Amino acid sequence: MLKEKIQELRSEITKKQTAINTKIKEAQKRAEEDNLEEAKTIKDEITSLKAEIETMTAKLKDLEELAGMKQEEVTEGEERAFKPRSPKVNFTNEIEEMRSKVNDYIRSYGQTRDGLKTIDAEPVIPVEILTTPQREPEDVVDLASMVNKKPVKTGSGTYPVVSNAKNGLVSVAELAKNPELATPEFKKVAYDVETYRGQLPISQESIDDSGIDLTALIAEHLQQTKRITTNRAVANVLKTFSKKTVSNVDGIKQIVNVDLKQAYKRDYVATASAYQWLDTLKDKNGQYLLQPDITSPSGKSFIGKPVSVVDDEVLGTKAGDMVMFVGDLKAGVFFADRVDVTAKWVDNDVYGQVLSIATRFDTKQADEKAGFFVTIKPPVETGATE
Repeated sequence: MLKEKIQELRSEITKKQTAINTKIKEAQKRAEEDNLEEAKTIKDEITSLKAEIETMTAKLKDLEELAGMKQEEVTEGEERAFKPRSPKVNFTNEIEEMRSKVNDYIRSYGQTRDGLKTIDAEPVIPVEILTTPQREPEDVVDLASMVNKKPVKTGSGTYPVVSNAKNGLVSVAELAKNPELATPEFKKVAYDVETYRGQLPISQESIDDSGIDLTALIAEHLQQTKRITTNRAVANVLKTFSKKTVSNVDGIKQIVNVDLKQAYKRDYVATASAYQWLDTLKDKNGQYLLQPDITSPSGKSFIGKPVSVVDDEVLGTKAGDMVMFVGDLKAGVFFADRVDVTAKWVDNDVYGQVLSIATRFDTKQADEKAGFFVTIKPPVETGATE
């Protein structure tokens, strides 16, 4: 029985490896057709398959050890057949080639644009180039990654969102006809992508210096400015949810335990001032309510859930605003990601020419029942002067 399971696992690993090889060819074909969005999607599928193979390989190793089969006893032929290979997808060469083309475009002040796709005559910089991993402070909160973020291929349209089920199954007699279930409720969220632009001055020395990778400079700038832009956009949607005002922790517990339906997750996004207030709360035993949590963006959890912290002016309107969102970020906010980032040289009266960059997306409320926008107004202490 154990040997049969081992053989089944080996067979599944082989099938998934074959699927990876097929998808590699598909991805390379899409890249050659300059369809980088589909190529990236296929790349993500390859990554997922490789993760599945790693999990299955670990399980296979455990089964082989149980069966008394040491790894060194596997023949070279078996190893080639069943040990998952790590095929090198040709994306590295594709990305490096595109980086070179983007650099040529920048250094030629927009005159050389061979191999670059354009939108409205503006070259599109592939997203793979602009999302190069880099070291960032661990306390940086990216709200766009917490909501329902989906890539879209058009500037406007609708996206279907399924409402939470309200009815369960019913018991029936043996061989009785199945009763009809309630029809799923779909809500179409309309989106209209907006363009966000900014200017990035690049020195003539950097342009002239062939050793400078200008795409890296652009990527660093974009990762910072885009996060600021998307955080504000998501925060503006969070402000549209039903308003609640609380004066103590019991008010928040009322929202979490009763007002918010149990089908929704409990996420907390708080301003720095609201977080400071939460961080000073204690229970009857004098213990702080905020507890250490390594999985939380802020490093602490509140009522068992992680807390994300943003600047007062992002979720509020001014410094000192104690407000927070309590609810399900994924269910509540839809982020239409158009992905395209364009670059264009424009005249500047002071600097001469600067590189204009743009990104396109839209954020909408998807489910108005998924959360609450909470304002914290602590009671005035007895004896305080007005």
